[in-house]
Amino acid sequence: MKEKKGVRLEHISKIYKDPKTGKDFYAVKDTNLDIAPGSFVTLLGPSGCGKTTTLRMIAGFESPDEGEIYLGNEPINALTPNKRDTAMVFQSYALFPHYNVFDNVAYGLKLRKVPKDEIQKRVTDILALVELSGMEQRMTNQLSGGQQQRVALARALVVEPGVLLFDEPLSNLDAKLRVQMRTEIRRIQQMLGITAIYVTHDQSEAMSISDQVIVMNKGVVAQIGSPMEIYYHPKNEFVADFIG
Repeated sequence: MKEKKGVRLEHISKIYKDPKTGKDFYAVKDTNLDIAPGSFVTLLGPSGCGKTTTLRMIAGFESPDEGEIYLGNEPINALTPNKRDTAMVFQSYALFPHYNVFDNVAYGLKLRKVPKDEIQKRVTDILALVELSGMEQRMTNQLSGGQQQRVALARALVVEPGVLLFDEPLSNLDAKLRVQMRTEIRRIQQMLGITAIYVTHDQSEAMSISDQVIVMNKGVVAQIGSPMEIYYHPKNEFVADFIG
């Protein structure tokens, strides 16, 4: 495996124009984060708090208006998403319906011109890891929601990113499957020792899988701490109220 990479945000801001008033507002304001290599960190908060915008800036789908993002010690603001050592698991899975499971997972490796036999080996290994061995030839529309989510996870993991990003990946699953999949994601993350940044508005999800929780409110970080710290020692009324 490659070296683990941390992520550092230094004074990151993102400014949007309000379509109604035409005024600028901060979606994310002067945010500093230091995410340790190999840790599982969750951005938690109500919708519109800036957590998804923060994640998308790390992935490169959005550009910060102020500040710099570092991956390991490399500044990455100028890099396009495919040039960053990150992989994203989306809420919508974003699988290719006309490809089978194998080709969906192999897609990123083919783009990177990885030799055929190595693709074969890496895809087989990663499908075993997400417990989908034997499903290689299935079309993704023949799979259950949980299986589709596993394919999306395998596709992100197979490129061996330094940092794995999750954008509310379980919100389309039913409650029982959500609990099962979050345990699964945590197991795989710990097994690979990969750095993971996970976005959710579900408190119990954040509490059950994270080493560290970053609670956001209106574009700023309200509190950073372990699930225990956040739960037992909320720093302000917003955090106390939101964690309930």
